[in-house]
Amino acid sequence: MDTNLTVVAAQAIVKMLVMVLIGVLGVKIKVLGSNENGALSKFVLNITCPALCIASYASGYDPEKAKGWFLSILLGIIIHVLGVAMATILVKKDSSPDWQVMRMAIVYGNVGFMGIPLANALFGTDAVFYISTISLVYSIFIWSHGVLTMTGSMDRNTMLKKVFFNPNMVCIIMGIIIFFLRISIPDAILAPIQSIGNCTTPISMVAAGAIIATSDIKSALKSKSVYVLSAIRLFLVPAVFFVILKLLPLPTTVELTAFVAAACPMGAMVTMFAVEHEKNAALASGIFALTTLLCIGTIPALIAVYGILG
Repeated sequence: MDTNLTVVAAQAIVKMLVMVLIGVLGVKIKVLGSNENGALSKFVLNITCPALCIASYASGYDPEKAKGWFLSILLGIIIHVLGVAMATILVKKDSSPDWQVMRMAIVYGNVGFMGIPLANALFGTDAVFYISTISLVYSIFIWSHGVLTMTGSMDRNTMLKKVFFNPNMVCIIMGIIIFFLRISIPDAILAPIQSIGNCTTPISMVAAGAIIATSDIKSALKSKSVYVLSAIRLFLVPAVFFVILKLLPLPTTVELTAFVAAACPMGAMVTMFAVEHEKNAALASGIFALTTLLCIGTIPALIAVYGILG
């Protein structure tokens, strides 16, 4: 494992923390509010992340990257099957009125909004190529298993629409076609797409800071469940996944990118699902806010430890 990982992780902590603090400052001086924060989040999810994914796939066909793509599909499945298994073991059905939210918090990390920019900041565009593939697996799981967990039933047509017709998935599928068919995109088109994609990390970190500043962190910290579930999401899930990774012969970037995906904070989709299906949205919001705040330090720190142990 690269001995410079600790230095890279430390640099990433400082850079991302500064960006997050700018988001917090923006809220404090009333430049950013809940409306602007929502707009920033949507811009990242629907514009800059898809652009970053397209740019990563359009970098040119490479047999090693193609192998890494298939490995990332496998690792994405392992991450989510592991999450489902751990959630089932740790949160018994009907053990709490909020068991659905609690299970979802363990299984679903924020692979798109936080994972893609974090992987890009830590390891560059090759990591974006791999983590966007894991994001595809995430989307399939959350619109099938996630809906089933929350409602007890699943509409196939709705699932297919949500999985394959959102901007991220459309762009990932386009990227897959571009990559494997070796389609060349003219620089006049690719260059602006790359420029927009490069905005993903700073805008997402500013948005994360705004989310933290506008969240009721104090109320969230009063709930024991928030602490326990945050610890499971940020530490236990990646720790177990680390053991699995060490059993597999994997290229370094693929391995580390998958580890970042496993270590992501709880996904915002869990909160949205809780609101839509009238579950405990306050609990979901608390876990989302706390894990988003902590992950700015925990993910680079875990990467540094990974480098030492690996």
